[in-house]
Amino acid sequence: MQKRRKAQLILAAMAAIAAAGATRQWTATDGLPTGEVRQIVELPNGQMLINCEGVFCLSNGLSFTPLPCDRSRALPLSRFGRRYMHLWQGDSLLFLRDLYQVYLFDARTRSFRYDFRSHAGSPQLRRIANPANEPGPLPPQLKRVADSLGIARHLTCAVTDRQGGTWMGTTRQGIVYLPPRRPAATAVADAAMTGRLRGMRDSRGRWWQWRDRDGVTIDDRGRTTHLDAANVKGMGRGPVAFVHELAGGRYLICQDLNRIGYLWPDRRRVEWLNARLPRLDRHRHYVGACNAGGPWTVVYSQNGALMLNTQADTLAPLGAEREMAPHSNKYNCMLRDRGGQLWVGTQNGLFCLTPTAALPGGAPRFSCRRIRGLANNCIRSVVADGRGHIWAGTSCGVSQVTPAVVSYGPDDGIPAVQMTERAALLGARGQLLFGCGQETVVAFRPEWLASDSRAMAVALTALLVNSEPAPLRQIGADMTCAYNRNNLTFQFSALNYAAPSHTRYRYRLGGLERGWQPYVGTERRLATADYRALPPGTYTFEVQAAAGNGPWGAVTRQTVTIRPPLWLTWWAKAGYGALALAVAALLIHYYIRQKQKRMERENDRRVNRLFELREQARHRFAASTNVDPKKIGVNGEEERLVEKMLKAIEANMENAGYGVDQLAADTAMSRTALYTRLRDMLGISPADFIRNVRLKRAAQLLADTQLPVSEVAARVGYGTHKAFSANFRKAFGVPPSEYKAARAARG
Repeated sequence: MQKRRKAQLILAAMAAIAAAGATRQWTATDGLPTGEVRQIVELPNGQMLINCEGVFCLSNGLSFTPLPCDRSRALPLSRFGRRYMHLWQGDSLLFLRDLYQVYLFDARTRSFRYDFRSHAGSPQLRRIANPANEPGPLPPQLKRVADSLGIARHLTCAVTDRQGGTWMGTTRQGIVYLPPRRPAATAVADAAMTGRLRGMRDSRGRWWQWRDRDGVTIDDRGRTTHLDAANVKGMGRGPVAFVHELAGGRYLICQDLNRIGYLWPDRRRVEWLNARLPRLDRHRHYVGACNAGGPWTVVYSQNGALMLNTQADTLAPLGAEREMAPHSNKYNCMLRDRGGQLWVGTQNGLFCLTPTAALPGGAPRFSCRRIRGLANNCIRSVVADGRGHIWAGTSCGVSQVTPAVVSYGPDDGIPAVQMTERAALLGARGQLLFGCGQETVVAFRPEWLASDSRAMAVALTALLVNSEPAPLRQIGADMTCAYNRNNLTFQFSALNYAAPSHTRYRYRLGGLERGWQPYVGTERRLATADYRALPPGTYTFEVQAAAGNGPWGAVTRQTVTIRPPLWLTWWAKAGYGALALAVAALLIHYYIRQKQKRMERENDRRVNRLFELREQARHRFAASTNVDPKKIGVNGEEERLVEKMLKAIEANMENAGYGVDQLAADTAMSRTALYTRLRDMLGISPADFIRNVRLKRAAQLLADTQLPVSEVAARVGYGTHKAFSANFRKAFGVPPSEYKAARAARG
């Protein structure tokens, strides 16, 4: 097994030397503690653990993170060892040994442990602690590979990672990395092809070239034709900016920077449009044209664009200029893809214009979106490959735009230099050609650069809380932070050492974001996601990675709980609720007490008023000879009762035997109830009420009639004159005869 591993290591190293991408080197300037590397071990998550002569660190994709290790608590060897070695116990515990000590590393928490006693009986510990089991020297074949790299004398160890790249540790030069072999782009000097890339190929297969010369040259399978002022009617002697093929054998040509016209190469004639369309003169430097659908052609310049109807010779604005203007109005290139979308490359961004409707006059209307995630936003050229995917040449390499944005550079054989404007072409065999400088062409097949597109896992390499790094052992486990430690920065890496520029990321913070957020950054910086001033709650950070246009890998998660402050905890809220209930209860109690007091005051007022009304009624009943129910009763019920009693007494006025029992029966009341009601109303008994009504009726008869006293007594139910006279005198203070005489004297 060990021999097979060595053979694989040697083959991988030799294949890496033949790869298009040259070696990379990491030294102390890249985060290594020292340039003396003695051990390199790949962890299950893809990170590399490096031992720099007793100082340990972890790779994080671009640099290295130091690991704290208490050497005084390591296990000392019984005798001196001559070589470094390591041995796994399962997939989480790793025993590391140098010349003097044994270290125990936990790959799950990415931290060192010191509980050697619990592993004293394990065969792994016994094997690694015995210097007799140490590995032999590196094989001569690997040393010859290292000798070809100039590091043979300093080579200490070599490891092949899961991507096929080889890590070679040295005593002075840090780590030398050999990427795995894969096809890459080639940059060759080809002046003829460079000239063709800067020109145009028409539908008949002819090549048009016009840069830096008067007129244009047509190459038709080796036969060359030159069109200039000498043999084309109307053509001037200035340089030609572009030629664009139209339907019907016509070509759109621009000469002297802003003169636009139609060229008929077979007729050797040019017809200029500037005189008929003065708006063409608004742009001073046209650089190209692109078909926009139907008769419409976009003509773009260094300070704007417009649309030309090549059938009606009319102009219309390019509707998306307003959306692009905040970024740039200098147009470098333009392409119409198979779906009818326009791809516009500017000095500061690539834009996709999608046709949505027609403007007045028939010109197409476009919706505009800016492409994000490009390593460089200065777009020099745009081209579609054989599958219709869009590629862009930038001021620093080449980027694939669809179906996903992936930037390519020196690791792929593409120099990180400025591509030539409008110098990109899809070759006859499916290769893409980009102009790079005056005489250099970069050529590649799209599938070469996307060869390593397997799903990739992501490792969280650091977590910063309020700009302070959390211990590595806490990363990956659930974390809890105080409410004022709510600024989180997640650093993550797919550990794509072979082609780091191909890595794509997307992430989201569960509890705050629903959709995935694409990561926009450069390969020279660690991928990070910043969240500031997070409110209390539980959040789950999720991140995925993909290589090139490959599928997304497994989701890596980190849960962080931000505790609320004391005044926002659940028990504080429960206290607030209890306090609110207590206050509400006090307020309700206060309201009820106040309402009771108001009701008592109102009741007292009503009772006092009732007493006053009773006194007034009694006074009126006693003083007046005319018994009025409305003046005796204080409410409707009492008035109706008095009226009923008066009618009953009036009906039995001459009946001397009419008494309380008959009155109670006539009013449908019991004797006791009648007594109670009259006592409450007038303070008299029913017998007194009957007698008073009889006497008041007698007083009326004495005052209003000429009847004798004896007759009046009989009419009010008195059988004897003596009883009548006594009761009348008691009620009115005078005998009946005197009362009658006095009333007659007044009348």
